[in-house]
Order: sequence, then C-alpha cells, then structure tokens
Amino acid sequence: MLSFRRLALAAILCLTSQTISWSAAPSGSITGVKSGTTMSLFGVSFASPTNGVAVGSGGTILRTTDGGSSWKPQKSGTQEALYDAAFSSNKIGWVVGANGTILKSMDGGAAWKPQKSGTAANLFDVSFLDQDYGWIVGSDGTLLATDDGGASWQDLPTGSRSILYAVQFLNPQTGWAVGALGTIIATRDGGRTWTPQDSTTPSTLFDIYFTDPVNGWIAGNGGVMLQTFDGGAKWEDRSLSKPVDLTGVYFSDVKSGWVVGDRGTILRTTDAGFTWNPFAKGPQTTLYGAAFVSPKIGFAVGDNGVILRIAAP
Repeated sequence: MLSFRRLALAAILCLTSQTISWSAAPSGSITGVKSGTTMSLFGVSFASPTNGVAVGSGGTILRTTDGGSSWKPQKSGTQEALYDAAFSSNKIGWVVGANGTILKSMDGGAAWKPQKSGTAANLFDVSFLDQDYGWIVGSDGTLLATDDGGASWQDLPTGSRSILYAVQFLNPQTGWAVGALGTIIATRDGGRTWTPQDSTTPSTLFDIYFTDPVNGWIAGNGGVMLQTFDGGAKWEDRSLSKPVDLTGVYFSDVKSGWVVGDRGTILRTTDAGFTWNPFAKGPQTTLYGAAFVSPKIGFAVGDNGVILRIAAP
C-alpha cells in the first residue's frame, strides 16, 4: 500500500534527536489525470508500465492500458469499498475490500470475479510475491495466506487483535505486517507464527516497505516514520517535524524513496531518508494509495476520484 502529497515550502532537513524536518523542494511535476469518478480511490497497482488498476469506494475499479493517461471503469460486481489491488503477473490481478471481499482477474484487470475469503473482516492490503504466494491483512488482526495462487486462503493467527493495514513479504518465509496502536509483527516461517516488534509508538501505522531483509521503513499517522537497519529487531524514530498523516511509503532502492499522505503530501528522499523533500505542488486532498512504474514515475490516488501522475526529474 503507497500514497503521496506535496507542500510548498523549503527548509533544511536534518536529523535532530531522531526527528526529520523538511528540506528544499526539488523540481518535478504532479499532473492531475481525469478519472471519471468522484468516488474515493484507496489503492492503485500496475501489472506493467502500461497496464494498471485503481480501486475505491462503492466497488469502484478503474483500469488504464496506456500508462495512466486515461482510466476507464470496470465492472466489479460489488458495491463494497475496495481498499487495495495487486498483480501477481501481467495477467493475474487481485483486489480486496470490505466484508471479506476478494476479487480476481485473469486478463490484466478487464474482468473480475469474486473469490471465497472465509472471513467477514475488512481487508485492507494484498501482496503477492509471485503467482503462488500471497498475503492479505485486515481488521481484528486478520491475515490470510495462499501458496496455491489463491485457489485457497488460510486464515492464520497473528496473535494480534489490532487492525492490520499493510503487509510485505520478501520471500515465502520472511514478512512483516503493521497496523493500529503501533502494531508491528514479523514472521520467519511464512506467517504460521508471528512475533511482535517494538515500535515505541501508539500511533497507527499505515504502510511498510523493506528494500532487503535488513533495511525497512514504516509510515503512520501524525508524521510518524520508523526505520530499521536490522530487519526490525530495533526500529528508529525518524518522525517528521510536521504532524501530517502518512499513508504510504515506497523505496526503489536503499537510498531512493517516496512517502504520501494527508493534505496532498508527497515527499521524496534520495539519501535513505535522512532528508525528505516536499515534491512539486498538487491538490491539497488526502492521498490513500500509490504505485510506481519506475523509480521516478508514479501514480497516487485519493479523495474525490483524484489520480495524480508524479514525475521526478
């Protein structure tokens, strides 16, 4: 799960007593793209640089086949809120949402069919390593896992009752999930058992991104950002000096990353997060999800059907 925004000011970014402040804004562009809907959009994912989907409230699914230049509505077969999307291949796509909703596409996102989830929990994030291994997280500590391409989903105990908003696996065994009340849990056995990690914060954590088994970032409400250099054995407080809610984080490599969130926030780092630059100027709307088709080109989605194309210099 990712999201972005922007604020227009410049200040020097430094790490003072574990707090990150703002840095000078770089040149770059944020362009609004016509979505054709006023529904809130919560998630976006690309199967390839040209083919992607955005999902949102009221069962909304939008699809692009031209790299995000245009988006067309697709039939979802549901009125449930849809919170996230992911592709396990160029053709196979997944969408999750309220009341245990799971949808699958076999044609790159043109047609969608409901799948049995075995739960009524709200499902907020879906992540696939390949066509076989996938995970979904949601309310009440829910975590579903598949190792057969979604033919079946196992409801695995996490030991948590908190809402889980994001999940990431680096391989079939190693993964993390984050959520409400500062929850961070980690597994080394594919999700069969989970171990709590100390976040040192009661804030809600909305997204997590690891670039490798040791280097990871977490974004949350009130400007909370956490960083680890040891796979989560210890999480360092790298919170922003401005208390803006951060809903998504993404890194293309250890040094280059993006954060998005409330009031149109889009921040970029090129030095492993020691400085975060407010990026260009966009609408002051809440952004809930984002996806990058390359390290410098991405799309963010949010309230009122907003879709933004982000282009770094």
